[in-house]
Amino acid sequence: MNTENGFDVIGLGCVCWDIVGTVDRYPALDEKERLNELIQQGGGQAATAMVAVARLGGRCAIWGRVSDDEFGDKNIAQFQAEGVDTQHLQVLPGGASQFAFCVAEAGSGHRSIFWKHGSVGKLEPTDLDRAALLRCKCLLVDGHHIAAAIQAAEWAREAGIPVVLDMERPQPENEKLLQVCDYPILPEVYAIAHSGLPDVIEAGRKLHEHLGRLVIITCGDKGALAFNKGEVLHQPAFEVQPVIDTTGAGDVYHGAFAYGLTLGYDLVENMRFSAAAAALKCRALGGRTGIPTFEQARRLAADG
Repeated sequence: MNTENGFDVIGLGCVCWDIVGTVDRYPALDEKERLNELIQQGGGQAATAMVAVARLGGRCAIWGRVSDDEFGDKNIAQFQAEGVDTQHLQVLPGGASQFAFCVAEAGSGHRSIFWKHGSVGKLEPTDLDRAALLRCKCLLVDGHHIAAAIQAAEWAREAGIPVVLDMERPQPENEKLLQVCDYPILPEVYAIAHSGLPDVIEAGRKLHEHLGRLVIITCGDKGALAFNKGEVLHQPAFEVQPVIDTTGAGDVYHGAFAYGLTLGYDLVENMRFSAAAAALKCRALGGRTGIPTFEQARRLAADG
């Protein structure tokens, strides 16, 4: 990859190895169910978002941590195969990389995830190279390395680089990160939990007022909502067949949105592009298998 002029998107966050299977029916406790398929591939919010950027044609890099174990080696190999730069992916020897076991229910697309952090710990602000981090057109962070993500976001904003945020659940330590990112794209459950309001529209409005800027709320098969300058914009989800697995759909949405910013897309166009990329991902098992090309995503966004 030629990175002389920097990257379109740098992602800083969770790097995980996923083992993903499908069942006809999710079993209750003490029940058994036959696995139909079982695959392994990389996962993690920022990590999968960067694979999405690369698959869509962007230049990108991942910053995070793995160990030199089997899962770490597999993550690095997959990043390199996809064209994601790993120069700033730290490898801590003698530990355990994060991994997850995901079970998808065939037909419904719903899934359950079991995960273990591993032993590589968190990136700290002192681990970051400011000059290298700012060699991008857009920065994407998640809540995995919270202190490092806050520092990175602050540097990026000072340099006029837009920051996209992917955060799964509200925690007290996450509030500062929420404040320093330009494009918080949050799941419906986050907005409801943060606001204390059961209705996603009212929850999104409250969060928008709290932050004083654009907020995007993703709502699964109900699409996404943007709260911007007091207005609400709804982008419906695209219908694709078959729906096999929704694992990673949100990560792909974030990656596509970050890349769309570098392409100069306005909010409406970018939400449509990102929704198309996320929908197409759901046609295959695993968070990355079905990530589309740029042409595929643009075609669905135009015709879907």
